[in-house]
Amino acid sequence: MKNKSTDTENPLSIYILILISLFSILLYLNATYGKFVYDDFKIIVENCFIKEWKYFPKIFTQDYFTISGEMSYRPIVTISYFIDYAIWRLNPFGFHLANVILHTINTVLFYRLLCTVLHNNKIILLSILFFVTHPILLETVNAVGYREDLLSATFLLVSLIYFIKSDGLLYKKSSQKARFPLYYAISLVAYVCALFSKEMAITLPALMILFPVFSNQKVWSGLVKRFKGIYVGYIAISISYLIIRFIVCSNPALKAAYQPGGFCVNTFTMIKILASYVKLSFSPLNLNADYVVPLVMSPREGSFILSITFLISIFIVFAILCKTRNMFACWMAWFFITLLPVMNILPIGNIMAERYLYIPVMGFCVVKGILIYLITDRTLSPHAIPLRRIVQLGLVILMIGGYGFSIIWKNGDWRDELTLWTKTILRSPNSHRAHCNLGNVYMESGLIERAHMEYQTALNINPKNANVHSNLGTVYSKKGIIDKAFTEYKEAIRLDSDYAQPHNNLGNIYFNQGHIDQARAEYEEALRIKPNYAHAHNGLGSVYDAIGELDKAVEEFKKSLYYDNRYIHAINNLGVNYAKRGLLSESIAEFKKAIKLDANQAQSHYNLGLAYEKLGKTTEAIHEYNTVIQLDTGNFNAHYALGTLYQGLGLVDSAVDAFQKIIMLYPDSIDVYKNLAFLYMDYKKDMEMSQYYLKELLRIDPAQAQKDDVKNLMERMALSAN
Repeated sequence: MKNKSTDTENPLSIYILILISLFSILLYLNATYGKFVYDDFKIIVENCFIKEWKYFPKIFTQDYFTISGEMSYRPIVTISYFIDYAIWRLNPFGFHLANVILHTINTVLFYRLLCTVLHNNKIILLSILFFVTHPILLETVNAVGYREDLLSATFLLVSLIYFIKSDGLLYKKSSQKARFPLYYAISLVAYVCALFSKEMAITLPALMILFPVFSNQKVWSGLVKRFKGIYVGYIAISISYLIIRFIVCSNPALKAAYQPGGFCVNTFTMIKILASYVKLSFSPLNLNADYVVPLVMSPREGSFILSITFLISIFIVFAILCKTRNMFACWMAWFFITLLPVMNILPIGNIMAERYLYIPVMGFCVVKGILIYLITDRTLSPHAIPLRRIVQLGLVILMIGGYGFSIIWKNGDWRDELTLWTKTILRSPNSHRAHCNLGNVYMESGLIERAHMEYQTALNINPKNANVHSNLGTVYSKKGIIDKAFTEYKEAIRLDSDYAQPHNNLGNIYFNQGHIDQARAEYEEALRIKPNYAHAHNGLGSVYDAIGELDKAVEEFKKSLYYDNRYIHAINNLGVNYAKRGLLSESIAEFKKAIKLDANQAQSHYNLGLAYEKLGKTTEAIHEYNTVIQLDTGNFNAHYALGTLYQGLGLVDSAVDAFQKIIMLYPDSIDVYKNLAFLYMDYKKDMEMSQYYLKELLRIDPAQAQKDDVKNLMERMALSAN
């Protein structure tokens, strides 16, 4: 496979770098128009941590987990989100653009690595083109929440490139040796950044050994020499990282276990998944956002036998090639080594995902490049040069063109949540996660019945999914079927005793029913499980507020806002609490803060109107009540508050108009009929209309005749008639 060496500094290489960069950007250009999808909402949209620079120092403490909600310690990724949010706020275009740029940088770095370790221009070009156009990368580039794979690859490649540079200078006596400390330092720092982007970078020391092993050097003596001079730094960093990751900055809330059946079933299943990864790398068809992997319960199952046979065949080829220290074997080893961290040796939440292949597939792209080169350059007659070139060009155009078109087309699958999960269900109809997520999309859109159907389908597939039971409980709660909601929340808790959300939702049910003690117990249990749960702190604050412990209520509302400073319900509740204590200026400040976050939130405007009315700022109060009515035409409280305010100001016609609008919306509103009867009697001196509203009042509620104010009105009417 010898050919003239590729120098990354020559003009041709610079042109290739420019072309592959443009190609990478063009392939994913339409991805920048996508919305937030999948885990982006939890990691970006709903994450208050990245939205306030005051939280930045918390990245380096245990508060990183409690405030951000992150499950793994990946501070480099979080810092990138801080920067993105500072520039773009919640505009998904900027976040997607950052992903595309990172992927393009990785493409350039991978090209430079290939130029450093390979010595065949054709193989280098084929390999980099296969990487740029590989559809398996779609998930990683399109989902902002999976940026850790992009960043980890960036720093891993930088570290590896500078390791090779420093390794080459270590034993030289030339003047260039002065660069060794700089290159070595860059490589070590990049390795640290790669590790704190994602755990997969822990495989870097193994990758560093690959190239010397598969070269023609004296392997073992060379490795010992390198260990003394250069490897020791990476090993020290690896050990330090493992201590930080699993002891100093471990997440106490992180829990993962092997699949049902234990270690053996996990091993059988992961062998099948490994075979699937190999297949997807060579033939990326039927890609999916959520893979349903049936567990392999016995080694006698057909899928396991096929998978193990396939993998053994590959390893036999690998073993044969190892004898010649062939670069083909080197890049095969790259694939399997970099997959090790996601092979569920230590249990992980999702046992199979395309994003896990972002770094490993680099190895397979080189393997594929070598194969295409061998097929065309070695099998065709040297005299058939035109035919050779036609075959080479045809194969490359067919594969790269097809893959490139596939990327552009499938970027559309990630444009929004509805499209993503609809497409996922078409490819994987038995994915309970996909049905659940589609149900969430419908729920957010107010399509309760459709959400109900999707949750029920998810439950039929997996009756033991606590999340689906909890979501189904929310559906019943919104429908007003409280007993069924209660049952679903209880079932969710039975299936997962450490699931905070159903406890919080049960607390809401108890609170709305007036069962304050039970509500308090549920909120406290939710907070025991998840101390950073803003909703539960808000609920507990409401409990304290209801029993008159206003100081404790304020404390809980503030805790809620500490964990989510954009949580409007907590802001409003804090404002109401201040108003109860006569702190109207503070109250108004909170309501204005809520309105600034969401100007279309009617409750915030209503609360602000009440506060203004208490301060005697009637003009401002009227404005806020009218704003509520514009936002929510049927808002009883706003209409009634407006009517009583007009009545108090002596604006009789305006008061009558406000109350009559309420009757049109709510024909059985007793107090409104009473107010209208008094207004027509005392201010408009219209006895006929006063009697009409009084009769309507008594028709709706005859018991009103025994009320003192109604008796007084009836007596005055009788006197007027006489």
